[in-house]
Amino acid sequence: MSTRPPGRPSSPTGDARRPRLGSVLGVPVPVVLIALIASALVGVQLAGALGQTTDNRHGAGAVAADSQGSAGKVSVGAPVVTETTLGTEVQRLVDSGKIQPMTSFDAANCLREQGIPDSILILEEVAFGGDQTAGWLLVHGPLDRETLRANGGIVSATVVLPTCGSTDDDITPQQNRLWSGDVMIGSL
Repeated sequence: MSTRPPGRPSSPTGDARRPRLGSVLGVPVPVVLIALIASALVGVQLAGALGQTTDNRHGAGAVAADSQGSAGKVSVGAPVVTETTLGTEVQRLVDSGKIQPMTSFDAANCLREQGIPDSILILEEVAFGGDQTAGWLLVHGPLDRETLRANGGIVSATVVLPTCGSTDDDITPQQNRLWSGDVMIGSL
């Protein structure tokens, strides 16, 4: 007969037991530790990527604060635009329907100087590029504003220095132009 106490199973090795690790809410501790380590590594990678993108934006001068403290504007209140954000800014101007108040800048003469026969749809004073050069964003094309807002389409955009269109003969039209290209606009 067996001398083991009732209710205990017999083991071929006797009473030798394996050490058993605990669990947290039913999940084994090693799995919890692996998940925590993986989360920490992903967090470090995301923090590094965020740091690189914000360093590049500040290094390029893409954001400044105006006197009211809003981001994305230079001290005179003009939006900061770059080659990569220009399309978004033109779309925003078309969507808002905002018209620049009258100014001493002669946009029509500037377009003539640049050899552009289009009519001006929208103009806005901007700070362009990483060095935030003061300039004007001229949106122009063969469409009228209402057709553009209703149907979308391709318009031209030119960023020029404030001296564009002036009578200063020392500056060539190419020196006045900071950027020129076409922008695809979506309909409202």
